Amino acid sequence: MKTIYNIDKVRICLLQHENCYDYYIYSRFQHSTNKEIHFDGFFLTVEDSDSVNDKDITATLWLEDEVPVELGTFTFNKSKKYGSKCFFTYATKSLYMADNVYMEKKSNYFTYPFFTFDKLGLMFNNITSIEIACDTEYSVINKIQYAVGKPDVFDMVLLRKKVNNPEDVLVGYWEYYQRSRIRKAPRPSLYIHRQRYEAGNGCSLKIYDKARELAQSRSDKEVLTRAWNGMADRIQRMEIAVENRQFRRFFEKMNNDNHNKWLVYSEPTTKEKRQDEYREGIEHFFFDLGMNEGLREIMFNYFSDILLHFKLKNHAKTQVSVLDLAVNSLADLRKLDGNKCKPQCKPMK
Repeated sequence: MKTIYNIDKVRICLLQHENCYDYYIYSRFQHSTNKEIHFDGFFLTVEDSDSVNDKDITATLWLEDEVPVELGTFTFNKSKKYGSKCFFTYATKSLYMADNVYMEKKSNYFTYPFFTFDKLGLMFNNITSIEIACDTEYSVINKIQYAVGKPDVFDMVLLRKKVNNPEDVLVGYWEYYQRSRIRKAPRPSLYIHRQRYEAGNGCSLKIYDKARELAQSRSDKEVLTRAWNGMADRIQRMEIAVENRQFRRFFEKMNNDNHNKWLVYSEPTTKEKRQDEYREGIEHFFFDLGMNEGLREIMFNYFSDILLHFKLKNHAKTQVSVLDLAVNSLADLRKLDGNKCKPQCKPMK
C-alpha cells in the first residue's frame, strides 16, 4: 500500500525593492490594454481594471505554455501595514500536476515561481503558512479511534500532554461526522489543535477520508489527485498545517541536526547580515522541502507526533505515531523500537 507526502498549500512572504510596486506592477498594469504583464516565459493577470490601484494589487502568475499553467497568486502591497512585504500563494493544482517524469519520479511546478521572484527582484523573507499532506491507502481513522478507545492498551499523548484520566474530555481532539437527514458518514474527520489560537504560531492536524471528498468534488480534481498519487481506490489524508514561528523552529532544529546544512553564519557579522543569511538559509531549506519527499516525511512526522501520538503500555513505553498505528497490527507495534520516546528530527543522508 502507498503512502505519499506532498506540499499541499503554502504562502510565502517576500520583500519588494523600493520601485517594485510602482514601476514593475502598478505602472505596467495601467499601461497594459489586456491587463497582462509578460516577462521571460511568465505572465501576470488581474481580474479587472478595478483591481489595479495604488495600495494593493492581487495578480495571478501563469507559466506561458500551449495551455498556460496557473502557478499561484501574488499580493503586492504599498500600504503602511505591510511596508516592503508582498505575498505569494502557490496554486494547489500546480503542486499536483506532473511537469516532468524522470526515472519514474514525477516533478511538479514547485520551482517555477522562484524564477519569477528573481525577475521581479523579490527577496525571500519567510514562510507564512504551509501544509504537508500525507496521502495513504491505509485505514488511519479507524485505527486512531481504536487507540483512543483502548486506554488499557495505549497511553495517549495529546498536544504534548499525557491523558491521565480516560474519563476526561479530550480538549484538542475533535471528531466531526458528515451526514444527511437519514444517513451519517461511516467515518468522521479528525481535528487535533490547541483550543486557543495564537496568530503566527498555529499548528494543527486534520485526518479525513480524501476519497470521499474527491467523489463530492469536480471530476477533474479527482483525476488530477489520483494521477499524481497513483491511488486508484481508498485515500485517507493527514494534513499538518504549520505557521511561521513553528516552521522556523523546525528549520532551526533540522539545521542543527544536520551540521548547519542550510545555514552557517559568517564571522565577523552584523545584525543585518545575520538576517540576510537567515533568509537565504530558510529559502534553501524550503526549496529542498519542495524537492525532497524524504524531508517532507520528516516534517510531517515531527509535527504530527507533537500533536498526537500513543505509547504502548509495555515496559519500553514504545512510542507509536499515527502512521505507525495505521500501518502495523498490534502484534507488530509491540515489536517496534522501544527507544522512540519523543518527536525527533532525523538527520538527512
